[in-house]
Amino acid sequence: MGQARETVERFFELFAAGKITDATELFDPSCITLMPTGPLSQAEHEGMGHAFKAGLPDSRMAIDRVVESGDEIVVLGHFTGTHSGDLHSAGGTIPASGQALNLRFMDYFKVVAGRIVDHQTIFDQVEMLTQLGAMPGP
Repeated sequence: MGQARETVERFFELFAAGKITDATELFDPSCITLMPTGPLSQAEHEGMGHAFKAGLPDSRMAIDRVVESGDEIVVLGHFTGTHSGDLHSAGGTIPASGQALNLRFMDYFKVVAGRIVDHQTIFDQVEMLTQLGAMPGP
């Protein structure tokens, strides 16, 4: 296991433990995280982390598959948690539903000198909203 994977696994561990500020410190201050909703600065990404932990306090990211090449890593995984708190975002608030979330995701990271310098996340927003009960299912 290389430094990129170690750094990413540490990020996932800190997030699961609710240590969002500590997780943010793994990112280079210049890192822009690209999400399905658009780019996030480091401060915006940290805010999103706090919002998700407030809405899904037991949330965590589980790794299913990893492809690592030098300082780059791609993770296929599942974001899981129980929607027991309100989930606040720029698009509005999703009231707590009590629903379980098991959301597939793919993350790309580039890690240089132990810091994440590039981060891109892909997940299905419709799948997330449907599982949280905020949108009717198919």
